[in-house]
Amino acid sequence: MGGRPSMQLLLGSVLIAIALSPQQLMAVSLQSLLDGMHDTPATLASQHEEQRIDAELQQRRATAGWSLFGGVDSGRFREVETTGIQEFEGYGAQLGLRYPLLGSMQARKASVTDARVSLAQAQQMTELSRAEQRMLLRQTYIDWWQQQALDDWCARQRIKARDEHDRVATRVMHKELRLSEELWTQQRWRSLMLPCGNLQQRMAQLEQRLGYLHGKPLAADTKAQVEALPLEPAPLQQWLPLLEEHPALQVHQAEQQGLQPLTRERWSDRVDASFSLAQSYDRRTDIGGSGSGLVAAITFETPLTGIADSRETPAAAQQRAAHQRYLDARQSLAQTLELTLQQYRQQLDSIALRQLQLDYTRQLILEQQERQRINNASEFMGLRMARLEQADIGLELINDWHAAWSLLAELETLAEQQLPLLSTKQVEWSAKADRPAPASHQEPGWRQSAYIWNSTLLLDKRHREQQINALTSAGFNHVYLGFDAEQVARLEQLSPNIEQLIRQLRQHGFIVDLLLGDPAWISAENRADLLQLIDRFAALPFDHLHLDLEVEQLGWPVPDTRLVDWLQTLEAVSNVSPWPVTLVGHHRWFAPTARGSGHCIPCALPDLDIDAVTIMLYSTAESSVIERTAAIADAWPELKVSLAQSVESTLPQENSWQGSSHGELEALNARLRRQLGKHDLAGLAWQDWQHYLNIIEAGSQVP
Repeated sequence: MGGRPSMQLLLGSVLIAIALSPQQLMAVSLQSLLDGMHDTPATLASQHEEQRIDAELQQRRATAGWSLFGGVDSGRFREVETTGIQEFEGYGAQLGLRYPLLGSMQARKASVTDARVSLAQAQQMTELSRAEQRMLLRQTYIDWWQQQALDDWCARQRIKARDEHDRVATRVMHKELRLSEELWTQQRWRSLMLPCGNLQQRMAQLEQRLGYLHGKPLAADTKAQVEALPLEPAPLQQWLPLLEEHPALQVHQAEQQGLQPLTRERWSDRVDASFSLAQSYDRRTDIGGSGSGLVAAITFETPLTGIADSRETPAAAQQRAAHQRYLDARQSLAQTLELTLQQYRQQLDSIALRQLQLDYTRQLILEQQERQRINNASEFMGLRMARLEQADIGLELINDWHAAWSLLAELETLAEQQLPLLSTKQVEWSAKADRPAPASHQEPGWRQSAYIWNSTLLLDKRHREQQINALTSAGFNHVYLGFDAEQVARLEQLSPNIEQLIRQLRQHGFIVDLLLGDPAWISAENRADLLQLIDRFAALPFDHLHLDLEVEQLGWPVPDTRLVDWLQTLEAVSNVSPWPVTLVGHHRWFAPTARGSGHCIPCALPDLDIDAVTIMLYSTAESSVIERTAAIADAWPELKVSLAQSVESTLPQENSWQGSSHGELEALNARLRRQLGKHDLAGLAWQDWQHYLNIIEAGSQVP
């Protein structure tokens, strides 16, 4: 990108060995795993139990109506009659229908009801088993994310630990530190890095368990996708109605409702009775022919004692017991919900506290660096301790986020629907700084950005307000802030002024990004210079790190090896940067056809935690710019794409809007926003602010 100063000689060479390879990791969301979850053997066993009870229910229903009965008999008979004793042999048969009445019918209905209640309970037990599976899946996924976050943290801290060890060892070698101080530093870093052992083994175990709970193994090279945490869950009373849908309560409710018809007893329920209709057939050996008969009968049986007594049915007592179990389960769930909400709010407070601690340690490091510049010897170990504290807080923040997310998973399991919230405010995780982004900071929907390679006027308090007002009046709400070699050399001295500038810009609604750019940093031998420079800026509260690394400036055509170096540099920066990383590059690397190429740059960026890019498409052919930019934005929906245009006088006329008036530029801004906003373009960036300001000032001088 034209107009930027070279920063190749800002820092001396630092020998840091970095072994990196741009892996293509595919993020898999927790919700996608839940949506595609298959039942585990425990849930399938519960479903088979449902089928058994359902078959039993059908059998009991069949016995509650008409039944067919019959029989045959044969024998030798000796009967006494008036004519004397008659001896004969005979046989017979009967076939009939019987229908239960009164108590017999009630008993069979009760049997059907019992089976129906058992089936409803079994169905709810299946849902409960499935809910437990979803909870285990959620928790395992969150544990998996924690291990990956630890892996990222460990990668960053290993670099810092080596650097700290080298710094201390050098001091000891020159007799500027005691050996005990070196041993103390080594011990502290070794203790801090203990969680980094066996990370890959633990992640593999969690992936295997996730595959079991999900129902099929996860694809290779997948990673967890962290979720935002809602900041304002509703009070307990708004959650309680959701508990009624919980399977643990539905089990007892199903029992209560199913037993309701059996709780009212009548005296007739104590009388076992039936109606029968039977056809009989008889034949005797001593008489020719056969006999038959059709008999209708009503039979009953009842105990002689207690028929008139009033007594309670067993179902009534069973229903009351079910109701008490329901009340107990509801109270237990409510207490669990109340405790979980309380713990979740406490974890959010803990995350906010870690954020304050990180801000404190950044300021402490900044001050220690300044003091070390004045008194190198006495402040050296103070800076070492501050860096250790910063790393420790980053580790604790990962654990706090894991705990808060786990509690949120419990709340989601208790209420398997949209959670009751007081607002939509969320806190987002930022993997770059091991810290969440400020919840109160809302980025604008459309960014109009200015590249400011020379920040001298903004750093000058005499001109700062005028510069900020000019940026605001021109419609800008986003700045890329660059620093020249002289400013970088005095960075510790300028840091308080830079921090004050960032605060003032934010008060005017600006997003403030650190701008770094030198193509030499792409190569492996110069990459350490960039990482060390980022570390020097790390204590300053920028919103993003914006990298301008143009591979074309190292020579054309661009070989594949240089593209690999580019990706490796981006990965190294993403691992150590305390801010989210964004990128600017030539539009050719983001063309829709790049998806099928050997080295697809935009395909790799999400796996490097880079989700925002600015494409340089310098042209005054407005319709062509709109058409090509729209195609790029549509081709990469996973990226927030912005368009860069130029007003530089050093570029050819067909590549720069230099001859335009301020009014024409404002109209162009409006047209590009109107046309490209429909394609979800994130914003428009201008190269650079000084040339843009010259156009504004030239317009104001026209009579």
